[in-house]
Amino acid sequence: MNTVTIGELAELLDEMIPLQLAESWDNVGLMLGRRNKPVKRILLALDMTQEVVEQAIAKKADMLLTHHPAIFRKLSNVTDADWQQELLLQLAEHGIAVYSAHTNLDCVANGVNAVLSKRLRLQDDDVLDASNGLGRIGFLAEPQSLQSFAQQVKRVLNADYVTVGDAGKKVQRVAICGGAGSDLLELALAQGADTLVTGDVKYHEAQRAVFSGLNIIDAGHQPTELPVLDDLADRLSLRFSEVSWNIVVNVAQETLLLKAVS
Repeated sequence: MNTVTIGELAELLDEMIPLQLAESWDNVGLMLGRRNKPVKRILLALDMTQEVVEQAIAKKADMLLTHHPAIFRKLSNVTDADWQQELLLQLAEHGIAVYSAHTNLDCVANGVNAVLSKRLRLQDDDVLDASNGLGRIGFLAEPQSLQSFAQQVKRVLNADYVTVGDAGKKVQRVAICGGAGSDLLELALAQGADTLVTGDVKYHEAQRAVFSGLNIIDAGHQPTELPVLDDLADRLSLRFSEVSWNIVVNVAQETLLLKAVS
């Protein structure tokens, strides 16, 4: 098996999840690390949080690959006064590189939205927003009530809860966007969707959807994006095998930030 460096792994990730697919405001790619350091184990996670960093250290990972950018805004300093910078310091002190794939992972083939579409068993699905590749739209095999479909979404995504805006439509043509995608509701309507599944839906966005005739299901930011990690782990393991790279791929266990209170 070949010895692989962080730089070589970053180049492979750049190829699999092209940086040019990212939105102009986004920050993606290698965020932290020495490019000549060997890599034998990586950990995939949605976010760089304390629980994820602790797992990366415990598993002796050489790279943490996150969906949400570990560094988003320009840094004027890096100290332990800020919780995110403190995590970067911990990772640097343990020699763990950080790579982030955000909006480019949202829209790449087999990315966040493609995996979400597959999980919800949408048929004949296609890109919802052709201008940037975001979202998907497709059909259910059979029409369902909104209540029934919402329960299915909750179960399939292991969501603690979902919230629903009922426009009085049966569910069959479904638009989806992992994370925060309520700004796509007009496109969903224009393409004949009766239902939009996404996360982070605000009150007035839900109001606009429902009164425009579009059911909306808020399944949460995390639950709609987490499924991509297992899929990406499988694809990375296969690719590493094809190029004879001996790199172990693990997926972090991440606690849902927002939970239902009984």
